[in-house]
Amino acid sequence: MRMRVVAHGIELSNDMKAFIRRRMQFNLGRFQERIKSLTVRLADMNGPRGGIDKCCDIRVDAGFRQPVIVSERQATAHAAVALAMDRVERAVKRQLHLERPASNRATISMSLTL
Repeated sequence: MRMRVVAHGIELSNDMKAFIRRRMQFNLGRFQERIKSLTVRLADMNGPRGGIDKCCDIRVDAGFRQPVIVSERQATAHAAVALAMDRVERAVKRQLHLERPASNRATISMSLTL
């Protein structure tokens, strides 16, 4: 899997890179064989004015019809990355579930009595 991290207006320190790698491994490690590329984009939307303005966009190419794209906006870059990784994990799981043939999925049957 190729991982690319891009930052706009945020210092991309070694600590931040390590945090992103840890979160990626924790949230997406089990899908590693399936994921072709992962792009993490960090941006400071308001600049020095502050506020809830740190944005993390994650794009995952795992061979689905469309890439999985998640955006999260928080007060700190660490919080934005953590929440975006949680959301992208759920989205990848959902796509994998939808991709499986219906015969392999668990079926729920309901009976209606009138």
